[in-house]
Amino acid sequence: MTDLSGWIMFLALAILATFFVLGFTLWYSIKFSEQSRGRSPYTGMPLRRAKELSYYSMERIILFLNSFGEYDNRPFYFRKSAFCRDTGRIFPKCITWLDTIKLDWTFLQKRYPGTWVSWGSLNDVQQQAIREAHFSLEGFQTSQSSPSPAPRAIEPEYVYTIPGPLYVDLQTKTLLGWKMVPDTEFEVLIVQKPKRM
Repeated sequence: MTDLSGWIMFLALAILATFFVLGFTLWYSIKFSEQSRGRSPYTGMPLRRAKELSYYSMERIILFLNSFGEYDNRPFYFRKSAFCRDTGRIFPKCITWLDTIKLDWTFLQKRYPGTWVSWGSLNDVQQQAIREAHFSLEGFQTSQSSPSPAPRAIEPEYVYTIPGPLYVDLQTKTLLGWKMVPDTEFEVLIVQKPKRM
């Protein structure tokens, strides 16, 4: 009789453990699927994987980045990147080894280290000094920019500007800003260093 009650106890524990494992698996898969989508830091909308882009768009993006001929603006892996469907902005290196999209405002620092402030937060003297430090600011957003210095404090009216925001490191006078890829509706984040004196 004791052998039978031992087996019944073992069977009850096994069933309980199975339900626990199934419940944990269900919870984890729901949480994992929510995280795998990732959200745009600008719009808060779900991101899509850049490997879903058309071959034409990928080719245009690669050719555009190659046209700079610089290490800081080299092409990236589309399978490790995501894009915002609403703004067309592409975020490289944001897909983890678990195939989830992980993106927050540190993407600016990861793209190029610096103390980034919004172009619109600079006064006229600072903007003029930046213009004089570069050959050209063509292609960057200099007409409509958030007056808030912190990139993450961007106001809703500036989120959808085309191209996207321009950021400046005042110490090095380096620019980090979105530029439109010709013949596409996509934008990439471009680093531009000041001209050498």
